[in-house]
Amino acid sequence: MPSVEYDATPREVRSFALLQIVLTGVFLVLLFFMLGATDQPFPPIWLTVVLLALVAAGAFLAERVWLSASPLPAAGDPADTQREAVGIFAAQTVRKLIYAETPLLVAVVVSFVTDHGGWPIVVAGFPGMLVLTWEVWPSPRNTSLSAAMLDSQGAESRLVESFLEV
Repeated sequence: MPSVEYDATPREVRSFALLQIVLTGVFLVLLFFMLGATDQPFPPIWLTVVLLALVAAGAFLAERVWLSASPLPAAGDPADTQREAVGIFAAQTVRKLIYAETPLLVAVVVSFVTDHGGWPIVVAGFPGMLVLTWEVWPSPRNTSLSAAMLDSQGAESRLVESFLEV
């Protein structure tokens, strides 16, 4: 599958990730209190397991996003290769965000359509926010995984260095 590329800088990718993490956390906290916090009964075990399984599935899919990148060609201008690598990483960050946030949105919907108050948001929200932060933040681990795939045919993407310089 060809990688979608965005025109982005490492600073923009980092700002986007931080913005999404903070906005998602604030959104979940506001909804939690808006829905009555923990005033309602705790959801049944089956619902808790389903919500946690959705978070695990989102984590699994987000963890595999870096594998979808096509390797960059070895011959090419180093600056263009680096710019393209950051763009591909930005696209991967958006895909990881979608995979990590989907279970959280399901938990919000469940909170609205059931009589369990904010409990579904708590059940999926805490581990979901951990997954979201782990997968979306451009850490050396995440950039190294993407760089390994992008550099697999001999290219020098300097993706990790791009994010360490910012």
